[in-house]
Amino acid sequence: MTTTLSNVLFEAHATAYSLNNAYWLAQAAQIAYQDKSTIQPAVAKLGLNKFEFLSRRDTEGYVAANEDVIMVAFRGTEPTHLRDLLSDAKFHKVQGPFGQVHRGFLHAYELVKDDLVNTIGRFRDVSRPQSLWCTGHSLGGALAVVAAAHLLMQGHTVNGLYTFGQPRVGDEAFMTECARRLAGQYFRFVNNNDTVTRVAPRALGYAHSGEVRYIDVDGQIQTDISFWERFLDRVKGRMEDFLSPGSDGLKDHGMQHYVEHIAQAVKSRE
Repeated sequence: MTTTLSNVLFEAHATAYSLNNAYWLAQAAQIAYQDKSTIQPAVAKLGLNKFEFLSRRDTEGYVAANEDVIMVAFRGTEPTHLRDLLSDAKFHKVQGPFGQVHRGFLHAYELVKDDLVNTIGRFRDVSRPQSLWCTGHSLGGALAVVAAAHLLMQGHTVNGLYTFGQPRVGDEAFMTECARRLAGQYFRFVNNNDTVTRVAPRALGYAHSGEVRYIDVDGQIQTDISFWERFLDRVKGRMEDFLSPGSDGLKDHGMQHYVEHIAQAVKSRE
């Protein structure tokens, strides 16, 4: 369930990391999981009065806008379904924008890309263009990365890309170019032992990019944490969860945890 902090304003023209925007985009990513009939009312409560649902086969998401922003949010999937998608494609990469991209992610995005581009065109105010933001969780995060890259190649300005529990999407060339073109605008949230963020494998040529926002075992968002510190924190997370039912890595993947931790960071700032 979405919990909105009414005093948190979206910074439509932010050119660097914004906790406010992380909070809003996490809300948008979580809303993408709702039923089609309830997504638009939930988005309207965020002050976005234009809406278009994206749905082609298993790819779903939405575009929402007002006079200041256009938000693109993709729905994720269950970790088991994501594992099937990755397994079925056998981690095969194909040519995408900027470099090689996971075949399953690219094909899933291509199902809705024309609808997405057309909707952005309809919602765009040419006299006063809104800023454009992409977000998603899990598979939705991977689709948001591919969408942002495609929109950049189409000549759009992407003002922000915030993903949550995102798997690796493409090869080094693809991710390096994404990082270059979205420098200071691409932020990748990782919640402690979230296992989805560690697939597809680096050994098969996959890479990550974006500036990491790591959520530690205490729920604190870390912006500058070493590999060793993160390793120790993950071990601590596994030990504290040792007697609890279910996998710590899968529980940490839940979008609700990302929303809760970011909301707490916003509250603690006040």
